[in-house]
Amino acid sequence: MNGFSLFRHEMRATVRRPAPLFLSVVIPLALLFITFLSLQSFFTEQQEPVEAVVIDKDQTFQTEALIHQISEEKRMEQAMKLEPLNEEEAFKAFENGEAAGIMIIPEGFTESLMNGENDPIKVITSKDQPLHGSLLNILLSSGAQYISASQSAVNTVYDLHIRNLPADERSIRLQEAIVTYTLFALDRNDAFVEELVISGASIGWENHAVIAVTHVLAILFMAFYQVLDGKTMTSSIQMRWRMAHLTFAHHVLVKQLKWWLLLFTILELFVLFIHVAVTDIPYSSLLHIGLGLIALLISSLAGLLYSLNIPLSFRFLIFIIAAIIGALSAGVFLPGIYLPEWLQTAWNPFRFSYDIFQAFLLEQETDSLLNLAVWGIGLNILGLIAGLGKEKRDAYLSFFTS
Repeated sequence: MNGFSLFRHEMRATVRRPAPLFLSVVIPLALLFITFLSLQSFFTEQQEPVEAVVIDKDQTFQTEALIHQISEEKRMEQAMKLEPLNEEEAFKAFENGEAAGIMIIPEGFTESLMNGENDPIKVITSKDQPLHGSLLNILLSSGAQYISASQSAVNTVYDLHIRNLPADERSIRLQEAIVTYTLFALDRNDAFVEELVISGASIGWENHAVIAVTHVLAILFMAFYQVLDGKTMTSSIQMRWRMAHLTFAHHVLVKQLKWWLLLFTILELFVLFIHVAVTDIPYSSLLHIGLGLIALLISSLAGLLYSLNIPLSFRFLIFIIAAIIGALSAGVFLPGIYLPEWLQTAWNPFRFSYDIFQAFLLEQETDSLLNLAVWGIGLNILGLIAGLGKEKRDAYLSFFTS
């Protein structure tokens, strides 16, 4: 019996006893599904608009226009719900936690604006809701920008035209300019101009999520499968295999090849599912080579731990810790800009796997293929050396002769 016969034996056993493979696929998918539902629930709750109230002590047309623009503008409306109330009702809602803040427009606000002054609009927020309070301040600052825009326009018109008019006409034209530009600022079409800016994740959050989920699936699959399929070999079982001229090094090599093939197949099917059901992924030779190298890296790490012949529980724990720390420091789970500098390392193999994913998602070229291949082959060779070393200690070296 040779190594190829052992590989056929392993693959036949996988088909006849599919439970380890089935569980290794279903458990990670179930964990990912539960995590997705939790995050979806969290972000759905976060999308609820900030509740705020406004007290308009001035009660003028301009202040009503300002409140209407802030509360009814379609993009503002998605982030904030602003309800006009009298002073007693407003503070009661604020104290009961029904409102995250209070916006108070002081009496004489419109008159001060017409005189070229800017009486500040007071905003009261709660310490109990710091995030909502900060968001409220940001949103309401747009009102100040409207006033600043109108005031700047009025000052420009006054300097260029109105100041040269006769005294009796100057006051009338100044009031007209103030009303015109204030209403123009308050009644313009949109409070914001939308522009898509890739922020946080340099390749966009959707692409980053694809990379993160694919890596998590690969890590979890291999973590479970290398435990369920690669049980620690006892001395008596090793002796029986040696009678067929098959050493522990043979088993290490076959396990590495088998695990790589299964993981590569799982990744191909998963990426195909994402391409069909979730988002369009550009298919190219780079994609398949990259998936093969990522599978090689993860399966070689599992093969190295298997070659050390350590207990299953410790092997599972070491694999999970090593893979998660490597993926985390490479920015697979959280973009690198949010990570401390000491955690980021240029030699991290998961950094190369992230770059490869990024390259085929953005249809770019990458030089990380060779680096990742070196890591995968290197871990594979280390596993074989560890297996040969064990056979040497047992004074049986038939790896190259069988």
